[in-house]
Amino acid sequence: MSRIRVVVADDDDTMRHAIVDVLEAHGGFTVVADVATGERLPELVAETQAQLVVLDVRMPSGGVEAARALREHHPQTVVVAVSASNQASIVASMIRAGATGFLAKGHLGMTFADDLARCTGGQVMFGVPPGAEALRALEENSEEPA
Repeated sequence: MSRIRVVVADDDDTMRHAIVDVLEAHGGFTVVADVATGERLPELVAETQAQLVVLDVRMPSGGVEAARALREHHPQTVVVAVSASNQASIVASMIRAGATGFLAKGHLGMTFADDLARCTGGQVMFGVPPGAEALRALEENSEEPA
């Protein structure tokens, strides 16, 4: 089984280093880069051949802007949003922008690495309390007919 190549993008140094440590300890991941802003994420993904980006929602040049840029330039790269905020509207915005999952920082827990692996494998993850509300928001604001 090959290791999943990951870029971790979070402006909180402590959180970013904790995520890196958890992923490296898991054995299924290789962290190829960690950054504090999203400015160069598309170029960084191209340089590192990352398969997964763990993306903080509220960081400089992060969130929706970064997720859209990654979807446009690297549609095969999985983006999983992480945030201290778990508002349904933010979750829905990130999913619309191309994120495959949304995990609340306060609820990452022991399954975090496994959740990321599931997202990379094609599953969609809403690890936030208002996950059902976010799905309703997506449905209500859908631009495409059901």
